[in-house]
Amino acid sequence: MLLKKKLLLLATLLPSVLMPAVALDPKQYQLDSLQWVINAAPPFHIVDGPFAGQGICDVLTDVIDQHLPELASNRLVLPQSRIRKQFQRKENQCFPCMIYRPVPGDTIQSEPTHFYYPHGIITTPEKARLIEARHGNPVRLASLISDRTFRFGYPDGRHYPAVQNILDNALQNDISRIAHTGENATVAILAMIKKGRIDYTLEYQILHNLDKAENPSDDLVFLQVAENQGQHVLGAIGCTNSEWGRAAIEKINQVLPLVRQHPAFLQVLTLWFNDDPESGPYLELLREHVWQATD
Repeated sequence: MLLKKKLLLLATLLPSVLMPAVALDPKQYQLDSLQWVINAAPPFHIVDGPFAGQGICDVLTDVIDQHLPELASNRLVLPQSRIRKQFQRKENQCFPCMIYRPVPGDTIQSEPTHFYYPHGIITTPEKARLIEARHGNPVRLASLISDRTFRFGYPDGRHYPAVQNILDNALQNDISRIAHTGENATVAILAMIKKGRIDYTLEYQILHNLDKAENPSDDLVFLQVAENQGQHVLGAIGCTNSEWGRAAIEKINQVLPLVRQHPAFLQVLTLWFNDDPESGPYLELLREHVWQATD
């Protein structure tokens, strides 16, 4: 029950830009295709390499398409910045790997599809020892982000719901930070840490799991953050907040109970998410605290 309450509270507090309500029945709109936009950001979307097509949201999109055979499906790989601008321009599109926001803004979202463990610090073992010595274990992010001896890097456009206010306050000052743009920004940030160009990033643990799967050399470690412990993040599909997008979300929500139980989707979640020894197996937490909470 505690996890469920925290998930629902986090979803309620996520930032949204309120849009005027439009009284349109999505069932009246004749939807004939789903226009998917994705960005190269492993392990959410993996477009090349040994795990190509095995990203969490690659498989999620595959399974949704299987359950909506009456709709044509088109996919386009775009930079995250362009995807965001197209949502703002009301272009018809759906992005399968969004953070769940119950109140529509530029996008309208499906019911939650899965959840992520809280963001943490990814860094080298050497820097981890220094960070923990100065900023505790779990790490006090508000303290670390203001420590100019450590350089912070992140993919351009990335948002961190539970701690975004900490970052926003810190970024108003002249902290040491680098925003990476372009494709595969998530893994590019990890490469920058290994090369010493930056010292740490703030990411989901699944990115650390991906790095261990591709490079089993213990070059990086994952540290928990004090300010967001237990505040799991809900994932959802987001479509343009338009008549087309509302019709698309209506269709997606209709098949979502089947999508959630599909063996391919469960398999990819098992591939990238580790079980939490304190809370229990990931799939059990998913069924109990996310899917049942929305039934």
